[in-house]
Amino acid sequence: MNNTSLDTRERRGVRNTHNIISIIFLSLLAVMAFIFSITLLIKNATLQREEEAVRSELDALNNEGYYTEAEARIMLDEAKKEAEEKTKKSFRDMIQQKLEAGEGTTATIRSLFPDQIVVASAGRYYFFPISDQIEHHGFSEGDFAYNDKGFLEYLGPDINVNVKQGVDVSRFQGNINWEKVAASGIDFAFIRVGFRGNTEGKIVLDDCFTDNIEGALANGIDVGVYFYTQAINEQEALEEVQILLDMIEPYDIKFPVVIDVESAESDSARTLNLTTDEYELVAKTFCETVKKAGYTPMIYGNVKSFTLLMDAADVDDYDIWIAYYGESQYYPYHFNIWQYTDSGKVDGIDGNVDLNICITDY
Repeated sequence: MNNTSLDTRERRGVRNTHNIISIIFLSLLAVMAFIFSITLLIKNATLQREEEAVRSELDALNNEGYYTEAEARIMLDEAKKEAEEKTKKSFRDMIQQKLEAGEGTTATIRSLFPDQIVVASAGRYYFFPISDQIEHHGFSEGDFAYNDKGFLEYLGPDINVNVKQGVDVSRFQGNINWEKVAASGIDFAFIRVGFRGNTEGKIVLDDCFTDNIEGALANGIDVGVYFYTQAINEQEALEEVQILLDMIEPYDIKFPVVIDVESAESDSARTLNLTTDEYELVAKTFCETVKKAGYTPMIYGNVKSFTLLMDAADVDDYDIWIAYYGESQYYPYHFNIWQYTDSGKVDGIDGNVDLNICITDY
């Protein structure tokens, strides 16, 4: 019986302990809830103060002339439209000024795309990005100017540039007084050997070749030669170059042996549908044969020749004779000879003649 009373007291003690723990736990929860409520009240009060401060700043900004986001967006759109209209007007005015000043359409378009080569052909314009993978000539506008003889001379800062003056001639210049030509300051001459017809493809030798090459050499003028090609395949290119090599064999040729690559502006031209690869094959076949014969090969052409007909990068290994008329060179890549006019005047030659400068020592 005493044991039973002891067990009863122990159970009561355990219940009392549990009650005390529960009271303490609930008290802690109440304290934490109170603290959390106080924290929320403090944060809420802080947010209200910050909101009031922001509103005060916005009111101040509005009072000082600032705008809402919607107002700012409207003003931005209006400013953008106004800027576009001004740009269009400025663009139109610039084009109008260039055309009124006498610049042609092609020259005007080229000035608007300085990072591309612009070529006009058959009523269309073609755009070729200027490549950094091809050597550039490095000359700037103002590096060249005409002297009192009408010859283009170099005025740039590079002391290593040594310009020689030259002409290129064919039967169209008639009888030439080479003694007077030499006395006028001409250092070199390119003599046409012949050409291939652009429709039937017949090879024709230049009637004045012998007189011209012998007259130039007899008066101390260095000579090179050229052939106007209309070959459409490798076999015809070999035919042209072999005839040329036979013709020049007796003479001292110091300047390059040149293939003239130009498109015949005719709907019946035999080269009308030639691809870039086919043009390049003709040029390379000619040049490699010339090289094997011990001469310096060269390709003559205009800007169209080295963009539409051939890829300048594919013929970059050969010397280049570029035809571009004026004091500033538009073609950006390296060249060795520059034909700068087809209406030059030289004592000893009747009428107009092509004038050239050479910047390479041959």
